[in-house]
Amino acid sequence: MALAPNVHAASGEAVYKATCNVCHDSGAGNAPRVTQRDDWAPRWQRGRAAMHEAAIKGVPNSAMGPKGGFAHLSDDEVKAAVDYILARTGYQESLVIKPIAAAPAVVAARPPQVSNAPVDDKVLLQQVAEVLRKELAPGAQIENVDGKLLVRGVNIRVSVRDAVVTLEGTPEKPDVIARAEAIAKSFRSVQRVDNRMVAAGLLDFD
Repeated sequence: MALAPNVHAASGEAVYKATCNVCHDSGAGNAPRVTQRDDWAPRWQRGRAAMHEAAIKGVPNSAMGPKGGFAHLSDDEVKAAVDYILARTGYQESLVIKPIAAAPAVVAARPPQVSNAPVDDKVLLQQVAEVLRKELAPGAQIENVDGKLLVRGVNIRVSVRDAVVTLEGTPEKPDVIARAEAIAKSFRSVQRVDNRMVAAGLLDFD
């Protein structure tokens, strides 16, 4: 039984890199970051089982939806990803009953390792579109239009080729353009952002 978390962490790495790293690498949507141990301290106190349940069912009034918005994941895959995160952040079962300050040596012995592995264009496309939806148009839908993902509510079309993200559309609010570009640039796997968006008001003529 003592080996179970390590097994989960190993199998959860692929799940994390394909889905969870969108928010938990960059901190998008105020998500706790895997590189920041303090972000996880209050969550550790609730224990592993509670974190499993929160990841599967989602956290109300936050950007964390059920299974992070990836409904195709099984409960076991989500649990494996959580255990991978816990392993990277230096979690130990004993920390739920000991003061957090009592375990600095654990973190010093196992500093977080951030992967620079490339992400497939299709995966990156879905990740960028999903975070744009969560940050700019919560509750809106994402539609596939001729290979591009349209984020309803802000009228932004996203496409990805060779890790270059192209943003098109006519958002109603000019500030959305800058925010959308900043969100896309926050992904480590993005090589460049081609911003072709135009504020809707600029297209109005007398």
